[in-house]
Amino acid sequence: MGVVKLTKEEWKDYFEKLSKNLPAVEAQFEVLDKNVGNQIEVEYSPLLGLSYDPKDDVFEIQFRESHDHLIYHPQEIYINEDNGKITSMEIVDKEGTKYILRLKSAIPLPE
Repeated sequence: MGVVKLTKEEWKDYFEKLSKNLPAVEAQFEVLDKNVGNQIEVEYSPLLGLSYDPKDDVFEIQFRESHDHLIYHPQEIYINEDNGKITSMEIVDKEGTKYILRLKSAIPLPE
């Protein structure tokens, strides 16, 4: 299906549903910052969950073998879909920094 941009109104429910049915999957977490450059923050660790808190305007990525990663004031979230499964996602914050989550095994889209 390609790349899909989620609306901010979808984020909370979308990631709650996704995390409830999250299979065993490993993810790499990369930060693309125009001032610092590209950095891999997590090198393929088990992914425990994804969530968005609209009250604090923060997106959270939870890993089993690493500390949680918080992205404050996200502006855009893109999901890369292939045959009904998510292969990667990109989160862009208000500074324009991009956060890429690459999945070793694709995960099914939430219903």
